[in-house]
Amino acid sequence: MNLNLYDEDLDRIAIIGGQYISCLWSEGYNTIENFTLELIATEEYKKKVRTDCYIGRGDRKTLMVIKTVQISNGKIVASGKQAGRVLDDVSFIGTIESGSMIDTSIKNAYNSGNKYHNLEFSDSALNIPYNHQISNKSILELCETMCQSEDVGFKVIRNNGYLQAVFYRPEQNPNLVFSEKFGNISVNSISISTENMKNYAIVLGEGDGENRTKVYVDATNGEDRRDLIVDANDLQKEENETDESYNSRLVARGIEKLLENHQTFSCAFTPYTKDFGVKYDLGDILTVYLTDYGITLQSRVSRFTQKAQNNKVETKIEVGQITIKR
Repeated sequence: MNLNLYDEDLDRIAIIGGQYISCLWSEGYNTIENFTLELIATEEYKKKVRTDCYIGRGDRKTLMVIKTVQISNGKIVASGKQAGRVLDDVSFIGTIESGSMIDTSIKNAYNSGNKYHNLEFSDSALNIPYNHQISNKSILELCETMCQSEDVGFKVIRNNGYLQAVFYRPEQNPNLVFSEKFGNISVNSISISTENMKNYAIVLGEGDGENRTKVYVDATNGEDRRDLIVDANDLQKEENETDESYNSRLVARGIEKLLENHQTFSCAFTPYTKDFGVKYDLGDILTVYLTDYGITLQSRVSRFTQKAQNNKVETKIEVGQITIKR
């Protein structure tokens, strides 16, 4: 894992290479994951390692943005998140109507306001609609809510000296089949839980008692109903707003809350070292045979984490539906 340090203008200001104490690097398909880098506190690093600088890798285009720097006992610990984190600092005030295409509507929302320094959205043609109204969010919240709902990935990468936000959704590759019996994975953990699962939202809007506005969001898909009461009293009907428009905003709130209350079904495994990043990557659909448990998973790579320390890199891959906690 060879690293480089970039300033806010994406100019490389230090070649770190493999000269660090440890590095924890994690990326999500449509989530923003964490990053930590531990360095010897040299004179160069004490001057150059700053918040809002970026860390890049020689083998990946994804960047990390440094948000915290701690210096003590001769060491520097720089921590942050995937560079997509900066989109949380850009606001969208307005409404994206139901049925809008995810990639183009988010790009237009970003372009309509105050952009982040040196960042642009790439052109894409996924043609995947978001079938709910959504309003007044940060650009990151738009990306997370809309992409998680429709199985779309997003990332911010380094491209020719600037930050580029990209939407993507890889198609299934039938050759990506994994099993401990095949010798191409080692299963670390399996997690199955319905503790937080909700699939039917009762959203309460303005008003009191029997006159309180209510809408219902049904995501049961034929399964037993598991109710979630959503208090949306903060969403008040605007002047001259129609009932239909107001109810759409309440439905959007219900959708967002149901996304936070999925069933957890995840599998974490250690892949064959030379496979990840070459034969498959984040967002690819894998078929995983868990024969000891009588389970076959067919799911995207939702997240990966790599820890580099003492000249050794440990990789953990996660597939399956992962509970999102914002």
